Amino acid sequence: MTPARRSIAALAAVPVLLAAAACGGPAAPAGEPLVSPPPAAGSVDGPSGAVWTSGLNADGQLGRTGAAADPRLGPVTGAGGRGRLDRAVAVAGGGRHSLAVLDGGEVVAWGANDDGQLGDGTTRDSGVPVPVRAPDGRPGRLDDAVAVSANNDFSMALRKDGTVVTWGESSSGQRGTGERGAPLVPTTVRAPDGRGPLTGVAAIAADGHTELALLGDGRVLAWGANAYGMVGDGTREDRALPVPVRGLDGAARLDGVVRIAIGGQHGLALLRDGRVASWGHNELGQLGDGSRRDRLTPALVSGVGGKGVLDGVAAVAAAEKHNYALRKDGTVVAWGNNTAGQLGDGTVRPSTVPVTVVGRGGPKLRRAIRVFAGEAYGAAILADGTLLTWGAGGSGQLGSGKRTPRSRPGTVMTAEGTPPPDALSVGVGERHLILLTKP
Repeated sequence: MTPARRSIAALAAVPVLLAAAACGGPAAPAGEPLVSPPPAAGSVDGPSGAVWTSGLNADGQLGRTGAAADPRLGPVTGAGGRGRLDRAVAVAGGGRHSLAVLDGGEVVAWGANDDGQLGDGTTRDSGVPVPVRAPDGRPGRLDDAVAVSANNDFSMALRKDGTVVTWGESSSGQRGTGERGAPLVPTTVRAPDGRGPLTGVAAIAADGHTELALLGDGRVLAWGANAYGMVGDGTREDRALPVPVRGLDGAARLDGVVRIAIGGQHGLALLRDGRVASWGHNELGQLGDGSRRDRLTPALVSGVGGKGVLDGVAAVAAAEKHNYALRKDGTVVAWGNNTAGQLGDGTVRPSTVPVTVVGRGGPKLRRAIRVFAGEAYGAAILADGTLLTWGAGGSGQLGSGKRTPRSRPGTVMTAEGTPPPDALSVGVGERHLILLTKP
C-alpha cells in the first residue's frame, strides 16, 4: 500500500487529526503496549458508521434541526435532508462547520459558509450536508478523499493520489496556491516551487490560518500565517506556498515524523522514536517546554512534571492553546491552557509542562486508543469504544447532557438519555462535537 492510499487518524489533530490527531487499535494483552507506534498514516479501509453531533448549532454545524445548542448527541441528517448521515469513514470539525468523508471517498460539509468553507461554490450556510465540489473548477464532486481536516473557516482534504485540496478562507496564503486570494471552489495545494501540485502527502493537519502536510518520507511542510513562527521555518513571514519545517538543533529540516497536529498558533510533530517536537506561539505554555517563550523552529516537549523529555508517545492532538499526547500504554498527558479544565487533570491550573489526564475513578485515564483536542475541551476513545469528554461545555460540546464544564473525563449521552453506539472517531469543532460511531 502506498502512502497516498493510507488514511490519517489530527489528528490529532491534531490536529487531527484525522490528520494525525489521533491513533487507535485493538485492546492489547496484559503486559503489551495498548497503543502501538503508528506509521505515517493508518488505513482508511475500516468500517463506515453513523454521524452524531452535539453543541452549538447557530450556523447549522450540527447538521440537524433543533435548538441553537444541544448538549446531547443526535444523528446528523443525510445529504439532501433525507434520512440520517451514515456510510461515513471520517469526520472533522471547523469553527462553525463540519465535514465527513463517505465510504466511497466523497466529501460532504454542513454549517457556516461565509468564506466558502463548505466547498460547494457558494457562500450559503447549510443545515444539512452538501457535496464538496471537485477542485480547480473541474466538474463533479470531490470523491477521492482519504482524510479531511478543518479549523476556523477553512477546510482541507487529502486525496488518494497524495495531493491536497483546500477551500475556505485564504487571507494568509493558507490555501497553499501561491496567492492570498482564492475562488470559492476548492483548489489544489501547489508544490514548494509553485510548479504543479504538491504530491507524496501522507497526512494533513489544519489550523485554518497555518496548515501542515506530512510527506511519506517523514518530512513536514507548512504554509500560511506565520506571525508567531508556526510555519516553523525560522522566520515570521507568511508563506503562500509550502516550505519545509526546520529540524531540531538547527537542522535544515524536520524528518523522521510519523504524526502531525497544529493548534491555534503552534505545531506538533511526533517523531518515530516516540518523542514530540513543538514550535510557534507559547504565551500559555502550549509548547510544553516549561517556558512561555515563542519558538520559530521545533524543540522537544518536556516530560511529565518537567522531568526529562516526553517519550513513549503514539499520537498527538493540538488545539487553540492546549495539547494532548497519547502514550503507548494507553494513558494521556496534556499541557497548556486550562481555564475550563481542558487538561483533564481535575484542576483549572494551566501547565507549561505535561500533566497526566485523570481517569473517572483513578489517578490516570487508562486504555485510551484515540485522543482529540477541541478549542477548550478534549475527547478520548477507550479500547471498548467508550467516548469520554472534558473541558469547556457551555454550548453542549461535551455531549454530556449538560451545558457545564468538567475538569476530568466523563461519559456522553444521546437525546434518548442512553450511551451512543461504540465510537470510531471524533471531530472537534470550536463549540461542537462530531462523533462517528459503529452503525
